[in-house]
Amino acid sequence: MQNNLVNYHSHCDFCDGRAPMEAFVEAAVACGMKAYGVSSHTESPEPGRTLHRDTYAAYFAEIARLREKYRRQIELYAALEIDYIDEARNAASPMYRRMPLDYTIGSVHFVPASDGGWMSVDGAYEGFRERLAARFGNDVRAVVELFYEQSRKMVAAGGFTICGHADKIALNASYFHPGITQEAWYEELASQYIHSLAGKDFLVEVNTKAWEQHHRLFPSVEWFPLMRRLGLKLVVNSDCHYPERVNSGRLQAMQLLRQAGISEVWELHSGLWAAVPICV
Repeated sequence: MQNNLVNYHSHCDFCDGRAPMEAFVEAAVACGMKAYGVSSHTESPEPGRTLHRDTYAAYFAEIARLREKYRRQIELYAALEIDYIDEARNAASPMYRRMPLDYTIGSVHFVPASDGGWMSVDGAYEGFRERLAARFGNDVRAVVELFYEQSRKMVAAGGFTICGHADKIALNASYFHPGITQEAWYEELASQYIHSLAGKDFLVEVNTKAWEQHHRLFPSVEWFPLMRRLGLKLVVNSDCHYPERVNSGRLQAMQLLRQAGISEVWELHSGLWAAVPICV
């Protein structure tokens, strides 16, 4: 039996998830999860894929309904994944402190472009490649540097409970420029960023979303020994957008963490975060 069956990073059709919220909760219950968090995207430079101000009430109402309906089967938590955009739009914004949230996830999906707009570093590689050519003249290093600059600003601003997918840029950047993450300048940027996560009052996510399709975790496996040495408080999440992927990659991530000498992860139960042993 697989233990550590929890997931605190998930989406649904309130943002860019591909099914209603209840379908994800049903899938989590079906695979034996003990706790599950819904964390839809907040407003961002890409309208249509995120929560809007007029849908927050319905979003929290649906979580409350499902929490009551499934209360004997699973702990259900209300969360948001909040993009760091700039000093005014981030997880520390006062509006989020007024919401009925159990926790928040801070993430970076966008970098500022020279034309004053924003470029997504997320999504399918084909779209990333087109945006990189159109917005940055294929200067992938510039995009990587901006990604880590945004990430450092996010950490400085604070306001979140979980630091989401720390080196997500590595996936599309590696498809565009194979071997980029082994180049000295990239390793230095990533290392500096991971060092900046140490000693903070938030958890650091090991994100398994890309494991099945791309055989990659965020942060990448090569950073696990450093994360162990720094004593980062880790939480493993699937970042699922499809109900059938609520537990995707969890077993493999837990095994790789143990191989790196990491023996515990953090879980939220009865409203309290605590370290628990990896038992897989």
